[in-house]
Amino acid sequence: MKFRVLFLKKTHIYLVILILLLIILFILFITSKASPTSNTISNNKNIKADFNGDGKEDILSVTRVDDNYLMEVTINNKTFSFKTDENSPIIETYSPYWPIRVTLMDISRNKVPEIFIQGSKNNKPLQRVFVFHNNNFDNILSNSNDILGFIDCKNNKTPKVISGKIQGNNIAFSNYIFLNYKFTNYSYDTNKTFIGKDTIYAFIKLIEGLPESEYYKPNSIFSSDISKEDMSLIGRLSGEDNSYVFQDALFKENKCDNKGDISEICWTLNFRGISNADNSIVKNYTLDLILTPDKNSKDNYYFKIASICKQR
Repeated sequence: MKFRVLFLKKTHIYLVILILLLIILFILFITSKASPTSNTISNNKNIKADFNGDGKEDILSVTRVDDNYLMEVTINNKTFSFKTDENSPIIETYSPYWPIRVTLMDISRNKVPEIFIQGSKNNKPLQRVFVFHNNNFDNILSNSNDILGFIDCKNNKTPKVISGKIQGNNIAFSNYIFLNYKFTNYSYDTNKTFIGKDTIYAFIKLIEGLPESEYYKPNSIFSSDISKEDMSLIGRLSGEDNSYVFQDALFKENKCDNKGDISEICWTLNFRGISNADNSIVKNYTLDLILTPDKNSKDNYYFKIASICKQR
């Protein structure tokens, strides 16, 4: 039996090595994409993640003490207690209809997530951001905004954090990038359809106007692909005969096209519902919305609501 020996030229070997390197770099690039993980908390909860970059899981504990939330992280049997920028251990206050939301997001792309907190203090919205730096968890941002979001986390652009609130008949945004363990404001050319904010504003006003607004709902904010079952949720909310008040929101891009443009957005809207029959009955209502672009939209409602569901 004769064996055939295959000889490769140097150029072929270099080409194979180059292809392998490109594949490895591509895998590393894909796995480095930031992906937020959100947790809605009513009482106590432990959240596992690597908070110091050593490759091991640590534990973030959110604890309710009376009407306040305290936080700490345990890393290698050492406990780090959180304090706010006001040097207080109280991170947020407890409310039966306004749960605290903890979002872990690696916007620095250094394999260590930053910790984003949304909730309330004295029935007003409150956002905080904590980052692990110099062997401590620093509260690098605190404000009274009610909207938090992330963009450019599913493409090769610099991840961006957006914090905003409803002002008048608009949603106003402040834009940040994370640099040297701090948030830096940056100028971003936005318009009224940016990230679907005109659609979201109209939807918030629709919910806050129920039950009367059900008969005058702005159909232009809904995609033609939305199901009848999803649309019926508005009627069910109306039928509960509540007065709804917007509390806060979180948004993030779900998908981007090959140009890096957003092709799907997820918005989570948090309302409190006050019974019109008995105003001592107050419940939390959290709605998840998926928005997709409508290429036929010109000036308004470029991103339309493609699905709605209520969290249990």
